[in-house]
Amino acid sequence: MASEQQTENQLHVIVKIGYKVFKMKRVLVIDDDEKICWAFEQFLEGEGYCPSIANNAEEGLRRIAADKPDVVLLDVRLPGMSGLEALGEIREHHPWVIVIIITAYDDVETTIEAMRLQAFDFVPKPIDLDIVKSVLDRAFRTQSVRSALPVDTVDDSPTVEIGHRLVGRSSQMREIYKLIGVMASNTVTVLIEGETGTGKDLVARAIHAGSERKEKPFIPVDCGALPDELLESELFGYEEGAFTGARTEGKPGRFELADGGTLFLDEVGNMTPALQVKLLRALQTQEIERLGGTRTLKVDVRVVAATNQELGDMVKRGQFREDLYYRFKRVALHLPPLRERQADISLLVTHFLQLIQEELGKPIRGISEDGMKLLQNYAWPGNVRELENCLRSAAALCRADVILPDDLPAEIHTGNLAAPTDASELVTAFKSVLQDVVKEAISQEKSELYDEVVATLDKALIELVLDECSGNHSKTADLLGMSRTTLLKKIRQSDTE
Repeated sequence: MASEQQTENQLHVIVKIGYKVFKMKRVLVIDDDEKICWAFEQFLEGEGYCPSIANNAEEGLRRIAADKPDVVLLDVRLPGMSGLEALGEIREHHPWVIVIIITAYDDVETTIEAMRLQAFDFVPKPIDLDIVKSVLDRAFRTQSVRSALPVDTVDDSPTVEIGHRLVGRSSQMREIYKLIGVMASNTVTVLIEGETGTGKDLVARAIHAGSERKEKPFIPVDCGALPDELLESELFGYEEGAFTGARTEGKPGRFELADGGTLFLDEVGNMTPALQVKLLRALQTQEIERLGGTRTLKVDVRVVAATNQELGDMVKRGQFREDLYYRFKRVALHLPPLRERQADISLLVTHFLQLIQEELGKPIRGISEDGMKLLQNYAWPGNVRELENCLRSAAALCRADVILPDDLPAEIHTGNLAAPTDASELVTAFKSVLQDVVKEAISQEKSELYDEVVATLDKALIELVLDECSGNHSKTADLLGMSRTTLLKKIRQSDTE
């Protein structure tokens, strides 16, 4: 009897030790496609995970409550309750579960909404199991870190619906969509940086549309379009007799008009130092005073700012207040210029032509292959706005329902970025690009410039080829002349930098 008890105790210890050391990582797959579920199950078991399957959202929610999986792979399009509805239920009732959304590459609205609802990441279709493994690795690393934190540090705050849509599916734009979703769920001040014409106003509107303030006003102010003496009264309003020509009844400013909502300050780098001081105080206290007035007015305004200038450099030159700069830059969102996301040009062309043909009342089927090549090789100094205006002009001029190269503006033909045809031209092109980088490194006495430039070029080349190959790792590796293992290693290294 004693021997049996000893054996049972030993077995109990082994089981406990085994549980601690070899605790299975539980992954629930919610998808109505049986073939995808089978493929996931085989893959997950082979990678050492403990998979379970649910074919609809309702069954998945029951399994989450009963089995408490660590990670859920959730398809967006399900019979009955949708994947996004299920995500909302999971966030509300099971906030510890990490949810990875399965969706199409070009499903922009779903991507933004899923990230706003605090999905961990998304896996695009068609499914690439290498991407799945990479995302799962990061998910379980996150779970490991999370388990060491106090429970109240995990953010499970409720979120609301978003309605704005942007165009683009390049890797850069997918990161922008994620950030929009995250920013929509809080009220922190956001600084949107980017060249003129990149769509900073659209991003600001998307953040507002997804926030709890979406039913309240979104008030834009172009700080670069108003004279200095008018900008202050436009922002803060004025009382009767505040200045010559002031209305007898006074006028509320944009801060008052945006109360409860969002105030979008575009081109904030154009503000005078005196106005910067007054704006900083308003941001810190959420209180304003009208020009010529003595009353202090309380406001509840979220500020989203934007600039096409380097505010950091302006701070160094004494042209912009450092404290206001850091107040704006609590969260910075950088919009890439169109020349850095050329994979999005064809999507943008389709989007704009649909809008333009409705405006013109004229059917436009598309653009010729030669015309599209011209657009993809052009530098686009005016970015997306220039592309839209270019297509608007071409659509008005074209004599048929297809835009031809001759319909495009002259600068599109002469200002292209034709690829170098030999090694010497390639070297010349790189030298032109790197000239300013080298000068800055010398002025700042930087070291390890070679490694920095090579790593940047490596990352840019991989991202570009990956976009052109629609995210297919095998095709990308073949084109780059490396193994898929090496490619994935480089991608993971880039993600951690």
